[in-house]
Amino acid sequence: MKTNIANYVAPKYHPLSKRKFFKKLETSFLHANFFEKNIGDFLKRLKTDQFPKDQKILINLSNISKQFSVYKSKPNVLFENINIKIKRGDIISLVGANGVGKSTLLDILVDYLRPNTGEVIYDLEYHWSPTERIGISYQKNILLSSLSVWDYISFTHRLYKSTTTMDDLVIFCYAFGIEKFIKMRVSKLSGGQQQRLNAMLSLFHNPEIVLFDELCNNLDVSIKQKIISFIKNYFRIKNITAIIISHDVYEIKNVANRIIVIKDKKIANDVKVKTLLSHSAKGIEHLIAESV
Repeated sequence: MKTNIANYVAPKYHPLSKRKFFKKLETSFLHANFFEKNIGDFLKRLKTDQFPKDQKILINLSNISKQFSVYKSKPNVLFENINIKIKRGDIISLVGANGVGKSTLLDILVDYLRPNTGEVIYDLEYHWSPTERIGISYQKNILLSSLSVWDYISFTHRLYKSTTTMDDLVIFCYAFGIEKFIKMRVSKLSGGQQQRLNAMLSLFHNPEIVLFDELCNNLDVSIKQKIISFIKNYFRIKNITAIIISHDVYEIKNVANRIIVIKDKKIANDVKVKTLLSHSAKGIEHLIAESV
C-alpha cells in the first residue's frame, strides 16, 4: 500500500471526567430543546477553526482486484480492476447488491485486507500510518461488548487521545441519540444503537476520511433525520471526505454528492448526485434498483 509520507502533529488531548460528564448530561435533560439550542453554537465554533479547503485527491485506488480462495473450486472473484480517485470533500455513497464486495473494499481502504492486485495511494498527513487519519464504523462491533456505553466511549477517547471536549461530547451524544442508553452495556444494545455508537466513535480522533458501513439502516425516521442533519453540517464545515455504504434514498440525497455502483465485479456507475437529481426526481431510486 503506497503512501505519501508527511509529518503529522496530533492536536491536544482533552481527558474526560465521568462525574463531570454525567453531571453535565443530567443538567442538559432539564432544559427543553437543549440540543437545538446548543448545536448552532457548536457548529459556529467549528467554523472558526482552520480546515483544508482544497479538493486534492486524498485516495487513489488503482487497478484493485480481490478474490478469495474456495476449497476444491475456482477462486471467488469479488471485483477486479477497480479504479477510483477520491477528492477531499467527496461524500460517496457506495451502492451494490449483497456480496459484491462493498465492505471488502472498505477493509482494503483501511488496510485490514490486502488486494490481490493493484495499490491504494494516500495523500495524507500522519505519524506512522495513513489509516490514523481514517475513521471507520461497521454495522456491528462485538469488541469490548461487556463494557457500559460510557466506558466504551471513555476507552475510545483515551485510545485516540481525542480532542473532543466534555461540552462537545454532550453534543455528539445528542446528535447520535446516545444519551438515552449511555449507562447500558454495549452487549444489550440493539443493532441500530450499536450502529449509532460506532458512527459517533469513528469521529473521535479528528479523521480526514470517514468510512461508514450503513449509517442509518433500519433507524426510526426522527433519529435518522437528526443524524443526517448533523453529519451533513459537520462534514461540510470540516471538509471531511466520506464513503458510506448505503441504499437509503433520503440519506444519499441529503448527504452524498457522488454515487459509485459496484456491479458485475466492476464499477458500473460513478455519477454525481446533482446530475441524477437534475435529470429526474427518481433518478437515484432507479439507479439503486438497477444496482441491487
